[in-house]
This record gives sequence, C-alpha cells and structure tokens, in this order.
Amino acid sequence: MNIKNKSRALLGLALLAAGLAGCQTNQQFIAANQDAALKVVTTRAAFEMNCQAVTPTVLSSKVAQMQYGYARTEYTVGVRGCGKQAVYMALCLDTSTCNAYTDTARLGQY
Repeated sequence: MNIKNKSRALLGLALLAAGLAGCQTNQQFIAANQDAALKVVTTRAAFEMNCQAVTPTVLSSKVAQMQYGYARTEYTVGVRGCGKQAVYMALCLDTSTCNAYTDTARLGQY
C-alpha cells in the first residue's frame, strides 16, 4: 500500500471514529442541553417578571428533528417568582445556542 492510500485509509478511520464519538442518545442530548436551557429561561423570566428570585421547573422535554438532519432539544419550563408564574419554551441546538420564548399570553398571579 502506498503512502497516498495509507493516508486515505487513516483519514477514513479518523472520520469514522469522530462520527461515532459524537453520537448521543436522545436522553443524553436532552441532559447535555438542559442546564443551558434553564439558564436562558431563568434570565428571560427574571427580566419579564421583574423578579430576580425565579424558580424554573422543567415540565417536559424532547428532541425534535429539523430540516437537513439537524436536531434540537425543546423544553417546556414553568417559572414562578414574586407572586407570578409563566410558561416558557426553550429551544437548543447545543449548549451555546439556546433561545427562550414566552409560552403564555400573560404573566399569571398565583
């Protein structure tokens, strides 16, 4: 086997190993992104509720497949604080790319 073929074979093995190492189950993907999702929801809720003492609770989570084979995690998060409560959706592509959206029409009192 010449050097060119050896290089191709090694490159192929390296790419295969990298691909297999990056595979996660849905539960692992959800767990990996959950802290980032809660952080972005807490920050947004604290601002919208004008309350720094908010407590988030994950109500549900799932992995959704998007176009072109990309996946994202989706969390429904209930937040309470300062006598108010709201529900938010957090969408994450990875731990550094999360966004939170209000899922309630108005902030409720409890």
